[in-house]
Amino acid sequence: MPVIALGGLTAGGGRIIGPKIAKKLNIDYVDKDILKQTALQSGMDIELFTKREEAPTTFKQIFIEKISNILEKSAFAGAVGDPHFGPGAAAFLTHEFEDLTAEENKEKYHLNDEEYSQGIHQTVLQLAELGSVVIVGRASNIILKDDPRVLRVGLIANEVDRINRIVNYEKVTYENAKTLMINRDAARNQFFKKIFNIDDPDNRFNYHAIINTSEMNFDRATDIIIDMSKDLHLDTI
Repeated sequence: MPVIALGGLTAGGGRIIGPKIAKKLNIDYVDKDILKQTALQSGMDIELFTKREEAPTTFKQIFIEKISNILEKSAFAGAVGDPHFGPGAAAFLTHEFEDLTAEENKEKYHLNDEEYSQGIHQTVLQLAELGSVVIVGRASNIILKDDPRVLRVGLIANEVDRINRIVNYEKVTYENAKTLMINRDAARNQFFKKIFNIDDPDNRFNYHAIINTSEMNFDRATDIIIDMSKDLHLDTI
């Protein structure tokens, strides 16, 4: 089964298409919100993980446990002994980019810490090792760029569509949504430059394909990505 990494612009459609792909293929789905929910459902504080001893009893709990173990063993490994490591990685996995790059949060999240970058890489790599998973965002298309098993797809859209999606999903005014989009795009570029030394995270060479979701509906885009993942799987056998 495939590992699919979806990236792209703010409100490009990843959080809509990702779950659709996962449902059709009956595989797992991970994004920023899922990681945050996993932390909370596992009884863990976002900035200070503790070991969960309860055994999982359902499929959903098993998946939560898998992610929890990954977070504990990688990005959160030093949460107790090294405050420069755990909280920073937690922030990357569960916060919006504008929160990470805000001046008042830079020291809190330790954006210049080398271990921070290593934790991010290790976490995403281990998520991919789960297999049969759709990962949205979190630089997964860049971190997994050299893994031949991973299909990397960028999702873009025109500004009006992106703004309207933010309006609908976050229940804000059009002007506020436009400001959010601009700030998130700028913060995302700044963050990728700082952590990965990449000037353009959406360079076409970071993906197998880029889909414009203003020119194609979400269901059609979903089917195309699924077809591409099957072709990629055959090529790597």
